[in-house]
Amino acid sequence: MLEIKEWQEYITSWAEAKGFVWIPENIDTILLRLHSEVSEASECVRDNQFESLGEEFADLFIRLANACEVMGIDLEKEVAIKMIKNEGRAHLHGRSRK
Repeated sequence: MLEIKEWQEYITSWAEAKGFVWIPENIDTILLRLHSEVSEASECVRDNQFESLGEEFADLFIRLANACEVMGIDLEKEVAIKMIKNEGRAHLHGRSRK
């Protein structure tokens, strides 16, 4: 099994071989592509096609890994840092209480 950084490199190499060469200046388009994958996952839920949800999540990860590699972000490192921050937060932080 690959580490996240290895997935970033592999996916980006594969994408470039397929003609999808992104540069940091394309981040707005890259984010729109990520959004489209979230929308497709949402459509699976709306249409009760939960059997397709895993594939849509995989598409989302592929786009995210590619975006991180293009932007020079080590996603695994950032997730580790963010989880340390999250672990110190209160239960259900940020949610409105009724």
